[in-house]
Parts: sequence; structure tokens; C-alpha cells
Amino acid sequence: MQGRAFARMRQSIHRPKLTAGNRPAIHGAVMHEALQRELASYEKRTAKSAAAHKRALERIPLGVASNYRHYEPYPIFVKDGKGSRIHDLDGNEYIDHNLCFGALMAGHCHPAVVKAVEHELHRGTTFGMPHDQEWELAEEICKRYPVEMVRFGSSGTEVTMHACRIARAATGRDKILKFEGGYHGLHDTALVSVKPKAEDYGDPQAPTSVPGGAGIPKGSLANVVVAAFNNLSSVERRFRECPGQIAAIILEPIMMNVGLCLPQPGFLQGLRDLCNQNGALLIFDEVKTGAKLAWGGASEFFGVKPDMICLAKSIGGGLPLGAFGASRAVMGLISQHKVFHGGTYNTNRVAMAAGLATFREVLTREDYAHVGNLSKKLTEGYRAIIKKSGLQAYVASAGVNGALMLYLQEIRNYRDWTKMDVDLWRHYWFGMVNRGVLAQPYGWDEQWTISVQHTEADIDKHLAVFEEVAPALAKAQRERGAASVGAAGH
Repeated sequence: MQGRAFARMRQSIHRPKLTAGNRPAIHGAVMHEALQRELASYEKRTAKSAAAHKRALERIPLGVASNYRHYEPYPIFVKDGKGSRIHDLDGNEYIDHNLCFGALMAGHCHPAVVKAVEHELHRGTTFGMPHDQEWELAEEICKRYPVEMVRFGSSGTEVTMHACRIARAATGRDKILKFEGGYHGLHDTALVSVKPKAEDYGDPQAPTSVPGGAGIPKGSLANVVVAAFNNLSSVERRFRECPGQIAAIILEPIMMNVGLCLPQPGFLQGLRDLCNQNGALLIFDEVKTGAKLAWGGASEFFGVKPDMICLAKSIGGGLPLGAFGASRAVMGLISQHKVFHGGTYNTNRVAMAAGLATFREVLTREDYAHVGNLSKKLTEGYRAIIKKSGLQAYVASAGVNGALMLYLQEIRNYRDWTKMDVDLWRHYWFGMVNRGVLAQPYGWDEQWTISVQHTEADIDKHLAVFEEVAPALAKAQRERGAASVGAAGH
């Protein structure tokens, strides 16, 4: 039903450090002054985070455990979280729509997850031996998604890596096709053309395979074919150029490394058809979308069935848990010892207990209806405020995810996204944070998430804060001209 409804409806992967020396020219003083005021307010409110970051820099590169958590002038250091709220070291409270980059659709400390985890902690954390929870969670996954067998891991990177390997084994081919701007984890196959610079783009129909930083072997680049998202002719061309060589297409059904970029009508089905015609597998990377788009993930939402699915983030209720699945024939390659898969912490009892509680008591159809209503309210509220304020932007949303997109028209691919007005986005993000709303993770390539523990009051507060911030954004936008700065991908 939702599939039919939808039919109607640097080089581095890291963001650039924006300094006075490399920030794009600003047309007028309004943006500079407004942004500087928000930054000054941020620094005044978060002095303890600044001190914690300074201390962390002595032992931890960038002062954070993941490059995605780093931003200027320094990140917020969190003290605790409960439900839909978090507190920083200075005691500031935030309505949290970051939710660990979308890994917490359950929200913070969901009672069902906490109860399950506490129970397991007293029985043993991990044994490196099989247990009943493995079958139980595999059964829950197979009920929802179009797969017959499942294996588990601890992260999205792991499961997309193994999915690509199995696809190669299943087809006897070496090349994987991905889309420019798509992010599928940190392994060498995935870390290609994630945030390429304009000078490295290549042909729009046949983008260059660009390494996502140092350390990516040339051999890996040779086996990654890059196409343009929402462009079936680009994919067709790549199959023609590599006859009988492409093992699989891997993609997020909704590209979420560029804010939120929806597939155009017919695009996903077109990929399904091209894979069938060319003997390749279709892999849906649902690390972000799987638990948050619909009860049955993208297959239910769009009405398109992939050959393999990769899951992580929100399926674990806040604990590290990943899974990949496919048909018995494809997954049988593991059973036949043709493809090796392992992991010391795979199916540790604590993460599995959290996963079972999440599937059975959090990601229910009733909860999807609840968050669906909240998502509709937030999206429609943003659109009304945008119209009222005169801000030239739009809101993209699907499931519990959404994003303020500072463009004149809907983006369709990575190159469209690079025209983002970065300073205007930073003004938005810091303005929201300074008023108690963590509207999304820091990064103009991210999106908000709504958890099952968010309430209508949370959404009302979020919208009230955006209504306060939006006029200043619109004023700055008018002052400098609506033309985008174009620094997002550089």
C-alpha cells in the first residue's frame, strides 16, 4: 500500500573545517554577524564541553571517537539522556533529534530495552557460542523483510562489507556499482566517491571512482563502478561498459548522505529490472532506513524487493547490532563454506536482547503510527513556517526522517546537494541548539530522526524554536541573495 502511495507522492568523507581562510565569500554582512552571534552564544552556553574537548585532544585524534562527531568550534559533550531529551556537561537540556545519527528510534533508555539489557547482564554478556536469541531475532527479521536467512554483526560497516563479498561470490564477478555521494560504511569497497571534490567528478553519466581519503588501494577503486543517483541511463551505461563484470548494485533506497534525497518514481524498480537483465544482485543498504521507514522497511514503503538487505542502527535499540539477509540460495554460500563470515562479538547476548525487545516492543505497528503522526506534524509545521518567513527552502521527509533543505528546488543527486549554502545551514543548526533543540546531527548531509518516545509537546517546542529562527535565516538569505554558496561537498 505504501509503495503505491509513494508512487503518488574531500577528497575525504569528512566535512571541511570552515575557517575564515576557506569559507566561501559572503554576499553582505548579515550572515556573518548573525552566525557569529549564534556561535558566541553556543560557546557561552557550553564552556564545560569546550574544556572537555580540549582535554580529549591530548589523547584522541580530533578529540572524538569518530570523525563524524567533530565540528567547529567543538562538539557538545553529553552527560545523560532519557526519553526524547539529553543533557550536556553544562546542564543544558535538548530535545534530541540526532539520536546517535538515527540509531535510536527507540529513544534514550526505552523501558523495554533497559529491562531486557539488565536481565542479560546478570546472565553473562557474551560467550562466543550459539544461543536461542539468535534464531528468535532472525525469525523477527525474516517476518518483516523479504529475506529467508540472516547473519549478524555489530555495525553497518560489517554487514555491507559482507553483503558485497557474498554478492561477488554468488555471481563470480568482482565489481560493485554504487552511487556518487552514497555512504555504505568504512570498508574499502564502500569508501569510494562519498564526498568527491568537483575537480574529480568526471562525466555526470559515468562519475570517476574517487578514494574517500588516504589508504584506499587502487585495486579497490578498480572494482567500484560509480553511477549517478536517480539516473537510470547512467546505470545502463555502466552495465554496458562493464559487461558481465558487475556483481551487485548497492544503495540506500533513500540517499541519506546528502540530507535526504528521495528516489524519483520508477528509479528503484528500474534498478531492480536492470539487475535482473544483467545477472547482478540488488542490495538495499537499510542501515538507516530499515527500521525507520516502515514496519517492513523500504521494500514495504516502495514496493520493490531487493536480493539482499543490510540492517543496523535502530534495530539494536541503542546497542551495536547489525544484520544482513537474503534468500536461502544466496545465504547458502556461507553454509557451504564458500564464503567465510565471523565475528567475536556477533550475537552477544546483551545486544541480541536489546534487538529482540526493540522488534517486539518498540518497532510495533502502533509505534509506527505514532511516529508517523509526529513526522507529519513536524514536516507540515516546517513547511508552513518556511512559507510564512519567506525562506527559500524545502523539507524532505520519509518515515521518521526529515531535513531542512536549503535549496530552491528538490535535489536529485549528490552534485545537486553540493550547492548547499553551508553558512546558512550552520546558522540554522546553531540557532536551534542554542534554544534547546538538537534538530539533527551536526552536518548539512544529515537528517532528523523522531523516536517513539517523542511527544506532541516535543514537536510543538521544535516548531516554536524554528519559527523563532526562520525569519533571521530568511533575512540573511535575502541580504546575500538566494544563490547558493556551493561549498557543501568540498
